[in-house]
Amino acid sequence: MAQKTEQRLLNELRRVLDNTGSDLARVELLTAALAGFSRPVPDYEPRFHHFGARDLSNHELRQRNDR
Repeated sequence: MAQKTEQRLLNELRRVLDNTGSDLARVELLTAALAGFSRPVPDYEPRFHHFGARDLSNHELRQRNDR
């Protein structure tokens, strides 16, 4: 009977420790998210690097795209 009780206590302890590990991982994730959301959003400056020919007029751009 005492051995059975010890085994149940051991199993319960293992279960609690397993849950603690997953809870700590969850706390770590939520802390990182909170740290990221607590900073101000940086200013947005779009960069149009994919447009190579900015000096072309409208009709020149159309001719270039027709090729």
